Amino acid sequence: MFRSSWLVGAALLASFSSAQASAAAPGLAQMDCVVRMTATPTAWTIQGYDPFGDVAPEATFNIVYVNDGEKDCRFSPAFDLDQPPFGLSSGSGDRIGYVLLDLTDSQDVTPRAGRSVRTTLQREIVLKPHQSRTILYKLAVDADKVRDAGNFSQNVIVEARDAGFRTYGGTRLTLGIDVLPSARIGLAGAFTMNDGQAVVDLGELRQGVAPVPLQLRVSSTSRYDLAVSSANLGKLRMDSTQWSVPYSLAIGGQSVNLSGTAPLSGPVGRGYRRDSLPIQFIVGDVSNKRAGVYSDIISISVSAR
Repeated sequence: MFRSSWLVGAALLASFSSAQASAAAPGLAQMDCVVRMTATPTAWTIQGYDPFGDVAPEATFNIVYVNDGEKDCRFSPAFDLDQPPFGLSSGSGDRIGYVLLDLTDSQDVTPRAGRSVRTTLQREIVLKPHQSRTILYKLAVDADKVRDAGNFSQNVIVEARDAGFRTYGGTRLTLGIDVLPSARIGLAGAFTMNDGQAVVDLGELRQGVAPVPLQLRVSSTSRYDLAVSSANLGKLRMDSTQWSVPYSLAIGGQSVNLSGTAPLSGPVGRGYRRDSLPIQFIVGDVSNKRAGVYSDIISISVSAR
């Protein structure tokens, strides 16, 4: 639009002096800087993040800046929010904070207040006509704020601006993170560890609920299911003999059928969960049993929905 208007103006004002034409020349020179941006990819998404894993929620991406004009371009990339407020969102719930870093110049370009803040330490990019430069960026998400599974994103606009805040080109990006359904379990209470296996001592076997304080700790991005199995199918067995004592198990107040792999649903509710479920051992008839140590191996697994 500016170039077309200039040509029309030149035709109408052909009688201008050469001095007047020279005074207007800088405006034309400004338009000779045209920056084209190519983001790889166009959606900067941290894929398959497990909030209970040991991998940080971060990834690197790049933008190629190309001067398609006929004059030198001098500018700094700026990131603006397409729509505030700041933070990755799934459309509901709390937003997730993030940091966007220019790794090439070690600059923080995060648009926390709606746009990235330009500092005196930020170096300008200078491109000659048809020259290009690739800038590497890192997107890092606040792991402490990642709770639910799902896709969280925010749209931003990247622009090439000079010191006078003139814009020479721009593109749109989607920043995001894909959070996997995930869950972890652990024990708390009266147990010891032996060769990586939790050992629970029920004490002297008496019929009834064993006086052992034990809880199953579950952390999950959402509702979850438990699967419980008993190596001896619900019997405490003395070594490899036929002597055994029947027993049953309750987790979180729910009885568990140990005759096979027993499915068990976790408490109802949506979103991130941290549950502590009491475990009870209910010992059966111990009369007329041979003295000795009776044991069983219980396996418990968890899966997030």
